[in-house]
Amino acid sequence: MIDVILADDQQLLIDLLTIGLQQSDDIRVVATANNGREAIELAIKHHPDVILMDIMMPECDGIKATKEIKAIDKSIKILVLTNGDKGTDLQKAMEAGADGYVLKNISQQDLLLAVRGVCANMKIVTKNNDDESYSQLYSRNNLHNYKKQVMINDELINLSHRELTLIAMVVESMEIAEMATILELSEGSVRNLISGLITKFQVKDRTQLAVFALKNQLVEAY
Repeated sequence: MIDVILADDQQLLIDLLTIGLQQSDDIRVVATANNGREAIELAIKHHPDVILMDIMMPECDGIKATKEIKAIDKSIKILVLTNGDKGTDLQKAMEAGADGYVLKNISQQDLLLAVRGVCANMKIVTKNNDDESYSQLYSRNNLHNYKKQVMINDELINLSHRELTLIAMVVESMEIAEMATILELSEGSVRNLISGLITKFQVKDRTQLAVFALKNQLVEAY
């Protein structure tokens, strides 16, 4: 079970995030905060696995709160959640020790993957179509493959370099067209390869494939 604290000064957003996150049976929201100071106090009290941290909050903003929490306990993962679209926000968040940075327009599915991802020691940064600097800090070039086998139903399955690369792209939520361009394959071939991985790992879809990859540490960032 992944214990999460939500920190945002908009109560409606906290309520919506709580409902969305707790639809997953492996994530639970243990506390909520409306400012950075409360987030620090709750982090000390609950020792969560992940904190979803807004940047712009009263009393103590998310950047300062992130820095203080990381000074207290580096094992707590902090995923900055913001409307901001400035590269300086991303840089400040990472310098403060944040483990990820996602925009508030992220889909529920991608948010769940982001929470699981930071727990698997991945750096998660969402892409912004208007600012390529976001994807530059977390891109396929920052994903390195380090595990080439996985156990499935007591059988050791070998994975090729192409399969590991494709898995990394799925975890990064790349579009099929982008994968095809990078791999120099047709979009149909990429879809077939992904279908083959879904069958091999005995999962239902790309989302479950990404979760499987994270849980089994098939890819890692940095």
